[in-house]
Parts: sequence; structure tokens; C-alpha cells
Amino acid sequence: MAGADRISALPEKTKVSILSRLPITDAVRSSVLSHSWRHLWTLLPGFRADLNSHRGPIRSAEHVSRIISSLRGPIRHFYLWADLLHNPPSCLQHFLDLIFQKDGLWVLSVCCCDGTMAPVQLPSFRSLKYLRLDFISISLPSDFAGFEQLTSLKLQSVCISLPDLQSLIDGSKKLTSIELYIEHYLFPDDTANEQPLSLTFNCPFLKYLRFHIGEEEVDVEPRILSVRCLESAYVTAGTHYSPSEELVWIGAAALKFMADIAHVSHLSLNFDILLCLSRVDVPHTLGIHFRQLKCLKLYGEMCCTDRRMFKVLCCLLRSMPFLEILELQCNEPFLGYEEGERPNESDPIPPNEYKKKEDGYLCLDQTLRRVTISMKKLRGLKDLMWMIHFILLNANALELIKITHSDDRFKVRSRIFEELCKVEKASTDAHVVFEDINNVAVMINWYNSSRT
Repeated sequence: MAGADRISALPEKTKVSILSRLPITDAVRSSVLSHSWRHLWTLLPGFRADLNSHRGPIRSAEHVSRIISSLRGPIRHFYLWADLLHNPPSCLQHFLDLIFQKDGLWVLSVCCCDGTMAPVQLPSFRSLKYLRLDFISISLPSDFAGFEQLTSLKLQSVCISLPDLQSLIDGSKKLTSIELYIEHYLFPDDTANEQPLSLTFNCPFLKYLRFHIGEEEVDVEPRILSVRCLESAYVTAGTHYSPSEELVWIGAAALKFMADIAHVSHLSLNFDILLCLSRVDVPHTLGIHFRQLKCLKLYGEMCCTDRRMFKVLCCLLRSMPFLEILELQCNEPFLGYEEGERPNESDPIPPNEYKKKEDGYLCLDQTLRRVTISMKKLRGLKDLMWMIHFILLNANALELIKITHSDDRFKVRSRIFEELCKVEKASTDAHVVFEDINNVAVMINWYNSSRT
């Protein structure tokens, strides 16, 4: 029949599903559509809120509180992006307490985008499965018994005491993913100088672990007890303002940590980890054998090489006999290093030393097939040419080096072509492909360049 309201005739569950895909303020406005829609939005299982005093439809903490209080059923998910410059920091605690009264929360994600580090005591959500907190100072209640259903934990730039963090991990036995970047560890005055301090991981179902070593006021070393299901590890370090003795400590801690997770199939390291390892007297193969590792990713600010960095790369490759893929993700160089901390070309590796002179590089001899390099500007590739030369000269099974970039300067690319065409390849099947932001690819075939 013409003019029939077919949307209102839909089942209630379907209409609620439609509203859940709208911004919460638009879902609330739907109450004016008709009598049957008046309270429909209060059946939503959760919502996302952008609490911003200067822009956006939600500008006050009272508005968020009213929405939480109006929802009738259990709140399953709550996402909050909060600017607290003009709202009381205590409002976050109020939101969580209101949600806790309704019970049933599955997903909690809160970010203080202004970096205020608002204090929050986490309620004991019995059904919580996913927890992400950014720029918040966290504490746990004295009777905290853990999150029995939690599978994913992500803490980014937070403040928390080491005992609380340990309780949070120990009380969440079903964790499959952990990402930790602790801004500051909070310690009582009488324990701030106790050494050694460590964080223990006893997570039988853990598959993904990201841990940041260094840059905190107190050094905390990760200890692995049981992570038999771990498949992928992401290890980072902060060294921008670290003294040389701190680099040695970070390098030793990273070496021990990697030995504990040597069974992973994917490993990511930032270049700062390599810098720290170069300050340690590493053995021939780091003393570690990554026998299941298939993919290694190195990322971060680009850095030149000296003999120590070159030695670390060689030790890494000797430690990974079945490596198939090497990924390099390069950012712009960081300018805040103190003099003498960043690798430089004071002791460069001459090109005639790029050819390996000893055995033990099983991955180069048999398995390494693909190398990908991602960067913004091609001029930064000069800091990685030593690595490209080394791989081309030694990787017998190499099929492809792919370089993606957003730089379209033809002269820069031409100079790189000219240099690479002079390199002797160990693999006759190896190709080097440049791909720009427009997905235009140019391939070097060692005789001339061709557009594909």
C-alpha cells in the first residue's frame, strides 16, 4: 500500500540493530519519528561517545551520564574518546560506575585524547572481554579478583603500579592478546628503588604480545613463564634520551626476552632494539634459535649503519634459519638523539664486506624469498642501501624486493636505479620493484627499467 511505514513494521530487534549503526546522538533523535520509536534507542546494547568541549554533539559529561542511565538493558560495549580540559577528570570514574551497575559489559575502550591522565579505579566487570585504555592513570580495587572472560588487553601510555599490572595479567587467564606501553610505573616511596623489578607473563592462551622496554623512570624487565601458544611478538624500545648505560640494560633485557619467545612465527622489532643490541656483546647467533620464525619486521626511525649494527643484523639472520619474509617500515629520522647515541657512519661497512664470508646463514641460503620496504621519501633509502646490497649479494632464493613510497621525484629514483643495477645478485630470479602512492610500479631487471 502506498505510503506504508515499512521500517516501523520491522521487528524490534532489527530496528535496534539499525540504530546501533548510527552515532548515539542520531539514535536518540530517532525518538521523534513516531510513538513506536520513542524509547527504542534505550534498548541499544552500547554506544560510542566523542566527549569534546569545543566540537561535536556531546560536549558535557552530564550528557554522557544521562545516556548511560537511560539505557535499559545491560551495556555490552562502551567506547569513549574524551577531551577533559573542560570536564572534570572524575567523570570517567562516574561513567564506569554507572556501567558497572548495569552489568554485562563486554568491550571497554577509553582514551583521554588531551593526555590528562585522569585517575580511574577499574570496577570488576565480570563479563569484560576487551579492554583498551589510553592516557589514563589506572588502579584496581583491593578486592580485585581478575577479569575471568578478558581475552584482549591494550594499555597505551598509561600510569599503573607494577603490582596492579601484575594482578591484572594474572587475574585474566583467558588472555590471547596483550599490548603494553606503560608511560610511568607507580611505586610507593619505600619500593621505588628496589631491584630487580620484573613483570611476569603466565598466559597459557596468549597468541600476541607487544611489550615496550625502556624510557620509564624505573626499569622493569619482562619475564616469560608460560606462553606456549604465542605466535606473534612485537618488541619495542625507547632510546631517544637514554644514556649509554641504559642502552646496554635495554639490550640485555631485550635479548633475554627474545630468548623466552623464540618459538614465535612472527617477530617485530623497532630499530631502537637493534641499536640497544649493538651495545651488548652479542654472540654469533644471539644465543637464540628462532626455528619457527617465518616473518621478521623491523620498523621505526631510519638509521645509518656502523659495524656494530651490521653485526646485529648478521646475528639476527643467523638466528632465523627458516625466515621467509623480511619487512622494513621506515619513518623519518628522529632528531632528538644525544651526540654519540645514534649509529652514524663514523665506522661504516665498506661495500666489499657486504658479501658474507662465513656459513650459518641458512635463511639466506635457502628460505628468504621476499623483502618489503615501506617509506615516505625515497631519499631516506640511502640509510638502508647497505641492507639491500647485503641481501641482493647473499640471498640465493630471493624472488622480490618491493619498495613502496609516496615520493614521485624521478631523479631520486633514477639515482637509486643506477646504484642497484651495479649490484651483483645471488639469485637470478630476484627483482626489485618500486611502487608509489598511485600504485604505479617500476621494476629493475638489471639491464634497464620497465614500467609494469
